[in-house]
Amino acid sequence: MMKQFNWVGSERNFVDEPTINNVGPITVGRFGGNSSSGSNKNEDGCLVWVDEENDWEFAMILDAHYSAESAELVIETFTNKKAEIVDVLVPAVKKDFNKVLEHKILHIFQGEECLQACREVKGETACLIVVRKAQFVWWFSIGDCLLYLHHPELAALGQYQLNQRHFYEWVGQVNTFELDVPCYRLERENYEKVQITSF
Repeated sequence: MMKQFNWVGSERNFVDEPTINNVGPITVGRFGGNSSSGSNKNEDGCLVWVDEENDWEFAMILDAHYSAESAELVIETFTNKKAEIVDVLVPAVKKDFNKVLEHKILHIFQGEECLQACREVKGETACLIVVRKAQFVWWFSIGDCLLYLHHPELAALGQYQLNQRHFYEWVGQVNTFELDVPCYRLERENYEKVQITSF
């Protein structure tokens, strides 16, 4: 059975209140900062789906600006497309897995329904999507969210950070997918020689 979790800071901001939840093998930490330092709201968000039986995890983190509307929109959009995404993740990894997953994610972001909804929200969000399927870790990055993989074998080689921050890229009112050439990055790593059970 698939486990799922989603949250947006507009629901509960966790200012002065760090919290940790487990979703299967994934640990989700949320903290809205300290009120003594001026924090009074949280516009971030996350979405986690875990299917231990079929050996995959899907996680999304969102860093929104000006309001949480863009993070809410992206989470709602992907939640509505969950069945389509799960259809890509459940089968065994095949040679075209990367292309099929990329096509599905881009189809969601570039769909007219999503584009129109983005035009109507206040603010925008950076977005990092990470998928682990078997020994593969795949990610899709828009903006400045970072992905770290903490694994002892890779740490011994000094490798932690998997992606690079890119500023001024967002989804929402300011939207990379409205550009003639959208700015995003995607990668896939095969950790065949390194045992990765979750990220």
